[in-house]
Amino acid sequence: MLCHGTFLNPGSWDASLLAAGTTLLAMKHILDGHGKIAYALVRPPGHHAQPNQADGYCFLNNAGLAVHLALKSSCRKVAVIDIDVHYGNGTAQGFYGSDKVLTVSLHMNHGSWGPSHPQEGTVGEFGEGEGFGYNLNVPLPNGTGDSGYVYAMTELVSPAVKKFKPDMMVFVIGQDSSSFDPNGRQCLTMEGYRQIGKIVRSLADEYSDGRVLIVQEGGYQVTYSAYCLHATLEGVLNLPFPLLSDPIAYYPEDAALATKVVDSIKKCHLQTLPLFKKC
Repeated sequence: MLCHGTFLNPGSWDASLLAAGTTLLAMKHILDGHGKIAYALVRPPGHHAQPNQADGYCFLNNAGLAVHLALKSSCRKVAVIDIDVHYGNGTAQGFYGSDKVLTVSLHMNHGSWGPSHPQEGTVGEFGEGEGFGYNLNVPLPNGTGDSGYVYAMTELVSPAVKKFKPDMMVFVIGQDSSSFDPNGRQCLTMEGYRQIGKIVRSLADEYSDGRVLIVQEGGYQVTYSAYCLHATLEGVLNLPFPLLSDPIAYYPEDAALATKVVDSIKKCHLQTLPLFKKC
């Protein structure tokens, strides 16, 4: 089903199939043992596409399809970490009732944008049935910045992944969380993306034998997005030092609000979710 605002032109379906196929081949490359890290640089994006609903310029959920492939192969559990500035509602919806997939989304606190996107991306959307507690939303305040994101990764994402113990990681990335993106307000810089990439890599090394599929989503400030992507990959590759310096000065950060928000979400998780009550 299509929705208002997500337009389909004569080339859209072929492009969507190519994006989905590329992502599936990247996952297969890992599953077949040819490498432990693969990056699907694809357009159109996919993380808003729901099982029966196109949404947010997304027609097929590239990351979601790759997760299904992993589960049908040798993987028992898959963790998805999404850092695009918008809520990965389609991926969350696709596994909302499953305890085999941990979906974590760090996003701008934007809420629903209409009938095609009924999910709010709020803390209380935990999943349902067997999947209760396996969808973790981390809506972050505008201007969260590098230190706020790293704090959220350290205090919320890493503990959840350590409890879940996945044998495959899917890292869904969007550079629209950067300081200069016209579509976001989160103020991440190259260093923030680099640090997030390093955290994801360390989790993959510990739980999924280093296996991580990276899937591209948004990013709309063309020049700086490329630099931030480079820094993200530097982090995942665990390079000892940056290969590129940040070409653009950035604003000083005030992480106080982000820290307060992350602490409140952590308290909610510990009090509510069975995942954090397991030994």
